[in-house]
Amino acid sequence: MLAIFAAGFMYWRALQQAQPVSLQSVCLTAAAALAAAWFVPVLFSSDVYAYAAYGEMARIGLNPYALAPVNNADALVRAAQAQWVTAFPICLYGPVFVALARLLVTTLAPLGPLAQLDGFRVTACAAFLLCIPLAYGAFTGDRAARLRAAATIGLNPAAVWCAAEGHNDAIALAAVLAGFVLISRRFVNAGGAVIALSSLIKPPGIAAAFVLAFADRRARFGTVAGIVVAIALSWPLIRGVMTQLAPHGSYAPQASLQAVFAPMGPFVAVGLAGVVASLFALRGTALLIRRLDEGWIWLGIAVWLLVPNPYPWYGLWLVALAALAPRTPVARAAILLSLTSVLRYIPDAIGTPHPPLSVALGVAAVLPLVVLLRYNKRPA
Repeated sequence: MLAIFAAGFMYWRALQQAQPVSLQSVCLTAAAALAAAWFVPVLFSSDVYAYAAYGEMARIGLNPYALAPVNNADALVRAAQAQWVTAFPICLYGPVFVALARLLVTTLAPLGPLAQLDGFRVTACAAFLLCIPLAYGAFTGDRAARLRAAATIGLNPAAVWCAAEGHNDAIALAAVLAGFVLISRRFVNAGGAVIALSSLIKPPGIAAAFVLAFADRRARFGTVAGIVVAIALSWPLIRGVMTQLAPHGSYAPQASLQAVFAPMGPFVAVGLAGVVASLFALRGTALLIRRLDEGWIWLGIAVWLLVPNPYPWYGLWLVALAALAPRTPVARAAILLSLTSVLRYIPDAIGTPHPPLSVALGVAAVLPLVVLLRYNKRPA
């Protein structure tokens, strides 16, 4: 956390420069930061174990969208169960990611479990580096604006760390950005389809597809077709969530706005968070009516406030939205939220805090929203 916050200070300074650094410099700096992150001896997330288990389950004929048998004899599945303390969650990712996971564990099986786990980390790091030139090509504006957008994503230290941990958000974001690059090259229907189909890696991409289908009539056919295909192919995931996850889920918010209100009870916590999120959504909608891109960032923060456990890797999506208008106050708030999201590691690394400490942790996690108390209405 100290390393991320220290790097965050330099990241913040870099984004304030009048003339952004070159695209090559951003790529090289991100690569060096990823390499440094690999030397950290501890991973604070067990997700990469689950990824490997999903690929192995698909390989041996088990359903990754259902809980793995406790007495399963497969070494990789048992390793994931041990890491997650007897049970890891069902797969919450699309069939394309499951196919990728199966390919990685099968290809790297002769090298052993460590190589299989590191395969996911290498893939995530490569996708994260790919996001930098894709962002440069996907975002609009002059060269300086596109460089700043690429730097906003590629130099964010929390995003760098999460890619080094192996999280698949960078893979899904790379697909979304590739879709927008196609749109910028006037392949609008193909780009819309790619954005929709990115949800076959991880679901957030389909939200961008719905927005695109509503906002851009040129891309509507390809986007809607992609949405239909993505939903049809994601049926095993949807069924798994409805039958395996929803009936057994528990409400335990940490390091979030809902954690601040949690002592009042779950219904009050969700309700109050919903009220605050609605205010952000209304502000975002008003700005979008005025055709100001920062409205999307307000909407992104609104969604962020509705997440009871906003893990650091979710912050990559918030940072991608901040790249639309990175020098606005709301973008600064979003970027700071991505950095304070690393506080969510504390309950997992140390233990569930007592209610007063949990509330304090939630306050600290959402403290960046104070930046918006003096919101400047000047457009980006």
